[in-house]
Amino acid sequence: MDTHIPLAFDAGSHSIRFGFCNDRTPSSDIPAVFGDMLNGKESVEHTNRIGENSKYKVDTNTLCVPREGMELINIMDKGLIQDWDAFENLMEYAYSSCLFTDPKFHSIIFTESPMNTDKNREKLMELLFEKFNVPAMMLCKNSAAAAFSCGVQTGIVVDSGATHTTAVPVYEGYVMTGAIVSSPMGGDFILNKCEQYLSENNIDVIPHYLIANKKPVNAREIPIWSRKNTVPNVTNSWHNYMCKSVVEDFKHTVLEVADRDAILSNLPTCHYEFPNGYNQEFGSERFIIPEFLFNTNLSYDLTSLSRIVHLCAEMCHSKIINELYANIIVTGGNSLIKGFPRRLHSEIAGNFRNISRVKLTAPIDSSIRRFGAWIGGALLATTAKLNHLWYSSNDYHENGTNEINHNYHVNKFRLNIHR
Repeated sequence: MDTHIPLAFDAGSHSIRFGFCNDRTPSSDIPAVFGDMLNGKESVEHTNRIGENSKYKVDTNTLCVPREGMELINIMDKGLIQDWDAFENLMEYAYSSCLFTDPKFHSIIFTESPMNTDKNREKLMELLFEKFNVPAMMLCKNSAAAAFSCGVQTGIVVDSGATHTTAVPVYEGYVMTGAIVSSPMGGDFILNKCEQYLSENNIDVIPHYLIANKKPVNAREIPIWSRKNTVPNVTNSWHNYMCKSVVEDFKHTVLEVADRDAILSNLPTCHYEFPNGYNQEFGSERFIIPEFLFNTNLSYDLTSLSRIVHLCAEMCHSKIINELYANIIVTGGNSLIKGFPRRLHSEIAGNFRNISRVKLTAPIDSSIRRFGAWIGGALLATTAKLNHLWYSSNDYHENGTNEINHNYHVNKFRLNIHR
């Protein structure tokens, strides 16, 4: 649309990724939460110490500073923007402090949830064209973008994110929204299982901000540590956020998905030390926790991930089912648990033997798997054959927001440019 490099934004429930479309991965990945100073100000002493004076706080380094009276509020919910004032503030931060550019010079592509509404889409248009004066915008379904990043035009995209896991059928670049199947078993589900295990085993989760110093102790011994006495009176929401970050680190470091018929007692252990110094070797429990994703006997009334893939395929036309199973794409941060793609493949192939061929694509590079939708969106924005899908500022000012709900369907593109 212009001589400047387009920008790509991919907003998820856990974090929001953005960057220039000629980069391999997003340049920034910041939490999808913001800190709200409810009284609108901080003490002069504290403000001078950290060099900030703003009602809203965004990004990891800023959010992790303990502040009296700062409530943490989610910007997103299940992939949809919920707090538009906070999102606008985050966009301003992205341009001024991360991208260091003026939005009027760059066209922008946004990925969106398949469940996005016309109202949300119109709000986003108004924000981009009225507030930020972008020259043009493009919208695409994040599942279609993830498929595009792998060069696939027909398949099932399994997106396992923070709040849920979805199986989304994509046919020739078109997301078939009527056959989407969703499960609440995402990253937050696993975090809850981790918290439950730690609580039942009397392992305290003490966030870093409370710890002044600690002493080395042997495995499973009571930790020896002292508490900081200069911490301000923080809110419960902020304290819980910091505790959650400790559990997330435990999850990423310790958990692993075992093979279907593995004997857990024979698998290797993993040593982990908590911020307060408590440490131990974790054995079978590190495999049992993520087993809930695949074993319906443990998941009670929940549906296993392999089953939601099967249900998704069943709702599609019988003529394309084999092609769907032959192109299963795994993306999303929760899929980064070690062994996740391998186990999902074996469950699908083993449970539904009437399928002629099951092929699952999960890039080895964790950043590509985690940022699949962003990478696909960036590729879309720089593909000359798709230039007709841009919606320009002139289009907006002439036709308003109504037209984009009829013409925005980037997910109808044909991925024959890789043929």
